[in-house]
Amino acid sequence: MNARTATDKDATYVMSLMRANRESVGGLPRPAIDERIERGTLLLGTVNDDPAGYLLYDYRGGSLRIPQACIQYDARRRAYGADLVRELLARYPLAHEIRLRCAADLEANLFWRDLGFTCTATTPGGRRRGRTLNHWTLWLEPRLFKPDVISVAPAAELRVDTMYDDTDFLKSVPDGFTARTLPKLAWANRPLDKVRATT
Repeated sequence: MNARTATDKDATYVMSLMRANRESVGGLPRPAIDERIERGTLLLGTVNDDPAGYLLYDYRGGSLRIPQACIQYDARRRAYGADLVRELLARYPLAHEIRLRCAADLEANLFWRDLGFTCTATTPGGRRRGRTLNHWTLWLEPRLFKPDVISVAPAAELRVDTMYDDTDFLKSVPDGFTARTLPKLAWANRPLDKVRATT
């Protein structure tokens, strides 16, 4: 995968990929994407000159933060996400850490762990989805304490009202993760015809 700074012509693709994966990455309005393009903090990954994913980031005080990263479904598990992270690191050789948060029910947690990130905390997410968030950090320079001293077991969650489960991540708890089943959402207890009427 090749990576480059996104331009105005890439905004439509980024918005469509974000919408298609909004339960995983959340969502931003178009003006926020336009602002990131203007600031140069949106990397676009391409394969054969076709877009295949993106990574939003912030850089402040030597610390990189990744609020969103997404690879389109048919391009996953080919190390393209790792290529985007490598490109980000190449652009900021003086960065001392990368931080991000990932919902506990996403298989992406395995991706961040396998890239060498350490889970440093788990916190409650927003009220709408009721998910726990795993906080991941990759230190790029030596620290006083080794990562295993301050690491915590990442959460792995499965909501009992999940309509589908097409990932092995949700079928079994990965090594080093703690499992928790989330309660049903209030809407899951409503008759199906009423749910359809409101969507």
